[in-house]
Amino acid sequence: MTTSLHAVGREGLLRLAFARTGGETALVESLHRPPLQIMRAIRDAAGCLCVYLLSPTGGVVQGDRYTIQLSVGADAHALFTTQAATKVYRMPDGCAEQWLQIDVGERAILEFVPDAAILFADSDLRQRLDVTLHPGALALLYEIVMPGRLARGESLQFRRYASRTVVRDEAGLVLFESAELVPATDELAAIGRLEGYPCWGSAYLVGDLAAWGIDADAFCAARLAGLQRPDAIGAVSRLHRNGLVARVVSQRLESIYAAFEGLRAALRTQYLGLADAPLRK
Repeated sequence: MTTSLHAVGREGLLRLAFARTGGETALVESLHRPPLQIMRAIRDAAGCLCVYLLSPTGGVVQGDRYTIQLSVGADAHALFTTQAATKVYRMPDGCAEQWLQIDVGERAILEFVPDAAILFADSDLRQRLDVTLHPGALALLYEIVMPGRLARGESLQFRRYASRTVVRDEAGLVLFESAELVPATDELAAIGRLEGYPCWGSAYLVGDLAAWGIDADAFCAARLAGLQRPDAIGAVSRLHRNGLVARVVSQRLESIYAAFEGLRAALRTQYLGLADAPLRK
């Protein structure tokens, strides 16, 4: 594989493969090309192997093209997160792109729980998330956005944010969600949209819920109150099949993090029989 000098430091590649070996999850393949880089994998209290994505360049800049490929083998349990929020810088003449490809094997669990993307003024980020689930697989997926440096009064000044999430299993499509947000023309703060809440987030729990003893309706009913905060509102509902989605809009990222961590803790302790292990940040 060859890389042009123009692509060095821009066309990032990260390929990770997890497998169940010797009774525990191991990282059996790790390939990275800057600006994508990871910390040494660590195991949490539940035995889940956790990988943290680093940002040695400080954030995403114009012309960056990232490809992240995650494969979780049968019966393995892996968690992928970021060291901190991802800064998406000003892009006056172009955009940045990110393509995430995830494959979750039979009876495997993946927690894909990155921190927020912070969209600086005049930024343009376009990303795709493609997930393939095998029988008995379970995946928890976060997408959290802060549209600017709020403490500096910068809100909804990014140029474009495009995001597409597609989840499939052996029976076909589980989830298809696509959004393209352009603050200059979309009136994102209007009634029926953000309505004064600058931050937003979605958490998807997808896969063979029945195989893990998860009743989607009961889960939604039990977790609704936990999504409500003094400075945030949220809702949770089931998908047509094999999944559910929680959404929160908030004045602060911290309230979204807390709401989603409550959901993740409930999933682990009440449904999967695992120890609670808050993310170490």
